[in-house]
Amino acid sequence: MTLNRLHEVIQCIKRVGPYVDRIVVVDGGSTDDTILTLRNWKGVELYLHPWKDNFSAQRTNYLRAAELNGGTDWILVSDPDELFSESACKNFRNIINDIDRHGLRYNMVAFESHSVTLKGDEVAHKTADKYWKPLLFKWNPGIHYTGNPHETLMIDRGPRIKNVDDYYYHIKQDKMTWPRGARNAFIGGGGPNMGESQKLWKPFRQLVRDCTGIDNWNSFNDYMVKGNIDPRIKEEMKKFRFEVKYDGASEWREIYKTYFRIYHPEEEDASIALENIE
Repeated sequence: MTLNRLHEVIQCIKRVGPYVDRIVVVDGGSTDDTILTLRNWKGVELYLHPWKDNFSAQRTNYLRAAELNGGTDWILVSDPDELFSESACKNFRNIINDIDRHGLRYNMVAFESHSVTLKGDEVAHKTADKYWKPLLFKWNPGIHYTGNPHETLMIDRGPRIKNVDDYYYHIKQDKMTWPRGARNAFIGGGGPNMGESQKLWKPFRQLVRDCTGIDNWNSFNDYMVKGNIDPRIKEEMKKFRFEVKYDGASEWREIYKTYFRIYHPEEEDASIALENIE
């Protein structure tokens, strides 16, 4: 699943390509060269599904695409910022064969996350996270994702997960969590406090609609990138930097940080710029 992430998608395809039978990419309407590049890439199946601010629906789109052209048995997934290690790639089929030989006691395989933080093209930090993410799973009819923005895979008879020693790299630029947290807050309310139950979500979305007519993340993000946004939205964003009293609050602080500390630091009040709101 991708949207305007061509460089990272190319890395993923080149890494796993020699070890898998098919490569399926679902694009949400990229405006960079992603669509043209992947259309020209032999062995890549590209499906276009315009992004609708729904992670589960888009992930389910690539599950449905994997069913086409002869179906599938096991599905390996990764986001553009998740790059499997070479050793993991070489071991995919051994893992599957071992599970199949033992009567499918497991239906999901989790790989350990190794975080890699970049500053430009230089590695600033690397760590083994002691966190395993299920990225390889047995296909079955009706398999789908649910939840938004934090999704869960719904699989026949429930998840039976095997953790393996192999790992993948979670690669991100320094402070990348800010715009992604801002996205999560705008789409679903932030963290576990999502949707109508989130005290900030409904009034902020209504304010954005009233001021701009915008009602989706991509358009709102484009609006922020242009800068000099409506002063009423700016003032509301400034309040978010104090939201620290409940789970998921940091995703609301990240709306402030994304606009004023990544996109347009020249617009941040000098007195606030001195505050530590990391």
